[in-house]
Parts: sequence; C-alpha cells; structure tokens
Amino acid sequence: MDARVIQARLKRLDECYRSLERFRSLSLAEYLEDEDIQAIVERKLQVAIQACMDIANYLIAHEQLRIPDDERDIFAALAEGGILSKELARRMQGMVNFRNILVHEYLEIDSRIVYKHLTERLEDLSDFARAIVSYLRL
Repeated sequence: MDARVIQARLKRLDECYRSLERFRSLSLAEYLEDEDIQAIVERKLQVAIQACMDIANYLIAHEQLRIPDDERDIFAALAEGGILSKELARRMQGMVNFRNILVHEYLEIDSRIVYKHLTERLEDLSDFARAIVSYLRL
C-alpha cells in the first residue's frame, strides 16, 4: 500500500474540516444571509466527503474487500472488513447521500440542511479520519 495516497487525502480532509470549523459558530440567520459563506461551506463539505470516499475505495481495493454495490455501500464494505464500526459506516453512508445532493441536485440545495450538516455532522468526518489513522497506524 502506498500510504502517501491516503495521507494526501487525509491532509485535504483535514484542511476542509479546519476551514469548515470557522463557520460553525455562525447562527442560522448569519449563515443564510451570506451566499459566499454558503458556497464555501457547500464546496468544502463536498470535497471532504469525496476525500473520505476516495480513501474508502483505495482501502477496498488494497485490502481486497467486497466490491460495493454503489457509492453508499463503500463504507459498509469497510465495516465488514473491520476498518470502520457499523455505526460510523451508517453515518458515512448518509454523508454520501448528502454529497450527491451537493453535486447533482445543486439547483435545489436547502441551505438549512447544509447548515445542519455543518453544525451537527462535521464530527462524522473527523471520526472517519481517526478510524483510518487508527487502522493504518499512520
């Protein structure tokens, strides 16, 4: 395994996470008032989730885990391989659904849902990173 592949994506995930943390203290009203902040948050969440998906796919290939049925299933495959807990895998599946909305349904993004992910679901990303680091002992 080339640890640099995963480390580069973990680094990008960390950069996105740190950037997103700056906006967590905003009230919903402040968030909804600023379209520029909304755009930053949406993009950083999209990239962070994509980094998690890329790491998951790399590990599935390297560890020769079950081939997932679809994008959401990649985290279940990691749970089956003992890399993630089932609970974290379930939470990350929800993040994939959210990422798909950001990418494919961008005309109908509900900023309140994005704000909820920013303020209530950001730990899913850091929990994922910790699980990967723990598994690989990086």
